[in-house]
Amino acid sequence: LKHTAREFARLSSHEQAHVWNDLTGDEGRRRTFGTDGKEYFTKGLFEPDDLVEKALKDLDDEIEKLPTDQKGALEKAMQMSKDYVSSNFRLKFLRAEKFDAHLAAVRMALHFEEKLELFGEDKLVREIIQSDLDEDDMASLSSGYVQVLDALDFGERKVIFYYKALSNIVEHDCYKHRENIIRSFWYVMNVISASEDVQKLGVVNVVYNLGGLPRSGIDYEKSRRLAKLFKAIPVRFCSFYPCIDTKFWKIVVETFSVIINRFLLMRFRIIEGDHEEVMLKLKAVGIPSEVLPVTDESKLLVDDHLKWLAKLKMVEEAEALEPPNKRSRAERELKIETFDPESISNLCKNSLSCYTVG
Repeated sequence: LKHTAREFARLSSHEQAHVWNDLTGDEGRRRTFGTDGKEYFTKGLFEPDDLVEKALKDLDDEIEKLPTDQKGALEKAMQMSKDYVSSNFRLKFLRAEKFDAHLAAVRMALHFEEKLELFGEDKLVREIIQSDLDEDDMASLSSGYVQVLDALDFGERKVIFYYKALSNIVEHDCYKHRENIIRSFWYVMNVISASEDVQKLGVVNVVYNLGGLPRSGIDYEKSRRLAKLFKAIPVRFCSFYPCIDTKFWKIVVETFSVIINRFLLMRFRIIEGDHEEVMLKLKAVGIPSEVLPVTDESKLLVDDHLKWLAKLKMVEEAEALEPPNKRSRAERELKIETFDPESISNLCKNSLSCYTVG
């Protein structure tokens, strides 16, 4: 993209280094582990206690400085439950913004504004779980158009996979209403934001737009809403790799690049070619393309995704028995390792793209 190159050239050398660091994932590769098994990050990721304590105080100060009309939902959340808006919760936003307290405050305010609009006040200060999603939301979620890959990229970061720009295509729909895909995207990103590795290293994004076209054009309002969510989720989006094979998809991607903010634009890299060429090019930039949930004919696979959702549902049902203030994913790790075949079967019924479940 020509405008991406122009914007990149205008960055300072320090800013350009940050962009390349995100694209290459150098921080993750430089992590080391001591003989005690503990992880020791490099300078850019090291978080001494005094740094965290000061950053949390600075974040509170920056929240106080925000205009009243920008932090109404955030203030409401803090009044409703200080246990939910805990230090660990706030730390996610600081990590997403590399400990820039002002940017973290802006992201946090937007987070609660979007959450209030999507889920309502009664769910504002608790984790969103699958039972909070309606039937159409669950159909969108289980369609597999947004998936978290099992393998990490070369920089040890999670890879988020998007199919056909989250558009309804000729073969089948991924959403009935625009809000369905937006709420399902929120759910997926909120789940992975509990991981400390995700908080510190961020994620990379692969948008697979090969084969098949949208049935009724591109919903650019949906794209605008998703672009806004990218700035509200407490996750750092380190890179975007839209994969395309036609002029139509190139126009779609270039239009989306105008919608996103400058931060994401600098980390936007288009990959062109047929399926085999795209797989090789993704591997060249450190993406484990062999685990992408698509066939050589560009058909979507969802088996692993459905198992992941079934596992999450079991965890959520178990957590529902705990006191509300202990239901923040930022406080716990997932511990259930088994799958419920019946849950997977029920999810399959909502997914038009499910082939088989082994």
